[in-house]
Amino acid sequence: MPIKLILIRHGESDGNAQGIFSGFQDVDLTEKGIWQAKRLAYRLKELPVDVVYCSDLKRAQRTAEIIFKDRGIDIITNSKFREINFGAWEGYTFEEVMSKYGNGIEVKSWLENINVEVNIPQGESLVDLNNRVMTELNRILEEHKRADKDKTVGLVCHGGAIRVILCNALNIELKYMWNIEQYSTALNIINYYNKAFVTLINDTSHLEDWWENGLKTNTEKKKDE
Repeated sequence: MPIKLILIRHGESDGNAQGIFSGFQDVDLTEKGIWQAKRLAYRLKELPVDVVYCSDLKRAQRTAEIIFKDRGIDIITNSKFREINFGAWEGYTFEEVMSKYGNGIEVKSWLENINVEVNIPQGESLVDLNNRVMTELNRILEEHKRADKDKTVGLVCHGGAIRVILCNALNIELKYMWNIEQYSTALNIINYYNKAFVTLINDTSHLEDWWENGLKTNTEKKKDE
């Protein structure tokens, strides 16, 4: 049966705010990140969702809970949907990585030439990330395809993991994955039939001023009713 995948990046994290590499590093949401998740929760409140999966890292779990927990939807944590493991680069800014490791072949291959098979020191390659994420996603999709009705599945995870999923859905080479923007609480939608159909990418309209004005208008209407 067809599956609609609601693919969500977590809200702004402490790592994002500090501009550091935070792959497996377990950083939490900032106040802004919590606000972003609440805005997306309002946007999605009327959308029926059967089940939600999320990375087991705090920034993804917190985002998933803000959006879905009050709706009584099962939230299943899964370490396979973590961000790429930045290994020795974890906790450093881009400038610090270049200063500390810039002469290494890994930095040049990974950051400049986008060699998808090169491992970050003590971390993963893009191929590793792809294999980890897609093996688990395909297992989940296959499991839900056997259901006797259409399913809407939520997945709250990280920018790298989402880019990998979108590359596979769009048949784009992994070396181009960083060309796909993924802002905090970005909403992406993929419909899976016999193949994938991407219907939305990196949508953050829920964070724009016009959306806030709509929220205020709806709240005022309810008070008058």
